[in-house]
Amino acid sequence: MKSLSSSDNIRSKILEIIEYYNGNTALSLIPVLNMIQDTEGYIKKERIKEIAEILKINENRIYETLTFYHFLTLDKSEKRILYVCRGISCLLEGADEIIEYLKDNRDRLNFDFRECECIGLCDFAPAGLFDFNPVKNLDVKKIKELNEKV
Repeated sequence: MKSLSSSDNIRSKILEIIEYYNGNTALSLIPVLNMIQDTEGYIKKERIKEIAEILKINENRIYETLTFYHFLTLDKSEKRILYVCRGISCLLEGADEIIEYLKDNRDRLNFDFRECECIGLCDFAPAGLFDFNPVKNLDVKKIKELNEKV
């Protein structure tokens, strides 16, 4: 018995998602992108054409969706990722300084970081997500501690 290739497996999962959404391919797009990112760690550019063919959606629309949502990425990162919130509450509490610190120390970090829009942790601003786990009241000290743990 032949095992499913990665591409066959992804295709099968995409079809399951379309079925779940009663054939509505437009509603299926974000769940499909999330599934692929969860499976492969990022969205490979060559997957966009495959997704477009299966969902019968223009490749540009898929690319627009990918670049609109901060948690979807076309870039493969070998490192774990810290998302730093740039929502208004986080900016007012110093997110810009944290982002500058991260940019200035990028070469020394054991993880990668990305900026994102509001993650809904306004009561704990500035906030971030590390491996999608909340990091509340983010500051340079917490970043250094996180860097040592990774």
